[in-house]
Amino acid sequence: MATITIMRDETKIGKIRLAPGAMFIGRGVDNDVKIDDTTISTHHAKIVTYFKATYIEDLDSTNGTYINGKRVQKHTLHPGDIVQVGKHRLMVEPEESRA
Repeated sequence: MATITIMRDETKIGKIRLAPGAMFIGRGVDNDVKIDDTTISTHHAKIVTYFKATYIEDLDSTNGTYINGKRVQKHTLHPGDIVQVGKHRLMVEPEESRA
């Protein structure tokens, strides 16, 4: 599975390994990925992974979800995509090969 690196400015603040199922992103404490940023909605977006496909869906957030600079409602994620939520960037990275 791919991973997502969470960045604020040029600082890496976390890394998430994607797994099958849904993962919720937002300010609220009940999210799987909690990001303390007032420009992110309480329940901002969700990432769903099934089989080898992963997509992100905006949950009607106030400030929107952007992929590579374009506002989206729903988008299939690919390695190299940069997701912008609030002041944070989530960088989609390919699965690391195991030697």
